[in-house]
Amino acid sequence: MEASMLKQLINAGILACLCGSAQAAATWNFQYQGFLDSRDGVFHADRQVNGSFVGGDWNANGIVERSEITSLVLNGVDYVICEPSTNAYYVCSIEAFNYSAADGLVFTAGERGKDPEGLVGGGHYFVSGEGEYHYRYRPGFEENYSYRWTPETTFTITAVPEPSTWAMLGAGLLLTAAAVRRGRRA
Repeated sequence: MEASMLKQLINAGILACLCGSAQAAATWNFQYQGFLDSRDGVFHADRQVNGSFVGGDWNANGIVERSEITSLVLNGVDYVICEPSTNAYYVCSIEAFNYSAADGLVFTAGERGKDPEGLVGGGHYFVSGEGEYHYRYRPGFEENYSYRWTPETTFTITAVPEPSTWAMLGAGLLLTAAAVRRGRRA
């Protein structure tokens, strides 16, 4: 009788371990703060770029790559979601993306648009570690400006635990406790 209960407990433990090892996509939130404004040459300590990305290192090479993310949000725009909207007059793209503990966060993403004649247009894009760029033009007018990274620009990134991770842990602990309790009664 005890051997049977022990087998059940071992099987429950194995099942709990397998559930815990299933990879769920992780969410990382990040923020850059403090930029040099190209228009006035002043460092703005309160200027921020806020973002997040969702993904995982699915090929286990230590790097979260462009093909492994399902979301990249920069100041409220999800560049993964807007990429399929690209056409002859509007382009939204992530030109580069990777994240690793060794190299940090590297990305280039943005959007640009123009009218069919190419007379009016503009764009906005981000290059991590370099700047946030804006430009627009129309006949008789052109504007370009940027917010540039400096040595004073700060960067923070945090991984957000998935709620399902906590739920699986709780369920596994409850099942293990129930199996142990049941074994004591027998």
